Amino acid sequence: MVFSTSAFGAYFKLTEGAPSNSSLVDFLAPVSAEPAGASVGLAWLAVGSMCLFIAGFAVGWGPIPWLLMSEIFPLHVKGVATGICVLTNWLMAFLVTKEFSSLMEVLQPYGAFWLASAFCILSVLFTLCCVPETKGKTLEQITAHFEGR
Repeated sequence: MVFSTSAFGAYFKLTEGAPSNSSLVDFLAPVSAEPAGASVGLAWLAVGSMCLFIAGFAVGWGPIPWLLMSEIFPLHVKGVATGICVLTNWLMAFLVTKEFSSLMEVLQPYGAFWLASAFCILSVLFTLCCVPETKGKTLEQITAHFEGR
């Protein structure tokens, strides 16, 4: 996901001055036989980075948090803790969806995607430092880990 959001940011930076695709078409404008510009040759970068992001999310940050939260909570708090996690997940998804266009206006499209890339890097570092490995451990062992035993 880091590579795809960085590539998407690079695409927007490289095509910054180029005319954008728009649903507002000027039918009276003359059609030119000249090449449309550098942005046409880079369309593969936008599509490729979007496909890479979807694939990366589908195998990583999409399903793994749901799986992890079912493994790390002890039975006596699992229901409430899972509910809080789900609520937080959906609230954050709502906020990202709602505010992304505003973020693109403030930071420019390339800046918004590079910021997303930075957050992906931070989330990898957080996972490496703070999320314990649960493979082959029982729920009691995981609970003991979080209780400091």
